[in-house]
Amino acid sequence: MKTLLLSRLRVVVPTIFLITLLSFMLRVIIPGGPADALLGGSDNPETIAMINERYGLDRPIWVQYFSWLGGVFKGDFGTSYATGLPVTDVIGPRIASTIEIVLLGMLLALIVGGALGLFAAIRRTTRLGTFIFAASGLGVSIPVFWLSTMCAGIFGATLGILPVNGYTPISAGLGPHLESILMPVLLIAVPPTALMIRHVRSSMVAVLDSPYIRTAWAMGIDHKRVYFDLALRNAVGPVVTFIPFLVATLVGELVIIDVVFVLPGLGSAIVDAVHFRDYTALQAIVLLLAVAVVALSLIADLILTAIDPRRRKELA
Repeated sequence: MKTLLLSRLRVVVPTIFLITLLSFMLRVIIPGGPADALLGGSDNPETIAMINERYGLDRPIWVQYFSWLGGVFKGDFGTSYATGLPVTDVIGPRIASTIEIVLLGMLLALIVGGALGLFAAIRRTTRLGTFIFAASGLGVSIPVFWLSTMCAGIFGATLGILPVNGYTPISAGLGPHLESILMPVLLIAVPPTALMIRHVRSSMVAVLDSPYIRTAWAMGIDHKRVYFDLALRNAVGPVVTFIPFLVATLVGELVIIDVVFVLPGLGSAIVDAVHFRDYTALQAIVLLLAVAVVALSLIADLILTAIDPRRRKELA
């Protein structure tokens, strides 16, 4: 395990370094500088020069990058151009709701998608198994922004079953809190659940069609043991490595879910940062989300090695 960790870190560390570089370059790629955003398009050279000097934007770009990177390692992501507050104070309160919704959506996708994918693989020749597989294709194809808007309009505005106008903290009561996040969690979980069904089904079908499974059937081994002891244990590997991709899918839906349901998460923070050209906040959010996905990929690789003796043997 130590050998695997060191080998993966040799890839992860340069990857994170590249992510920091690309995140920092957002202020160069996006049109209009911080001075332009703060002054509302004013072309007063003296004022622009004063603001650039205040934020250190008059220094060479590589000096700015390493200064920003040094602050990141200390937990300092800079000052928000839009509010004048530290970036950590701007995005910090939004992280909790995002983590909660992403974790619950991911848990739902793993449980429901894994169970339905397993059932669709075992019963792949039945109508129900075929229907589940076809429905998963529909779940992947439906645009989340359309589905979210329709559900908010029908179940929120028209029927009034669930609130769709904001986030209720848990301090206000567990019931109202769960009501405020129920629809966002269900909707954000739709694409990863559908992807999970298809991936689990394809992995399980590939294992069930392998020679050793046919040999197990010929030997008269019990159905449950064949499915859950022999087949599932060998099909779980590709599923574990697929989980970071599912998290990336959830992160991609954050903006839509936060905007439609007026949630104070990182998705709405991205929209605000782009609208107000708050480059420091946008850099921090992109960096945090990208590093989280890379870290999950590393964790998934370690877990797969821990449960798969073949990978441990390769590293020995």
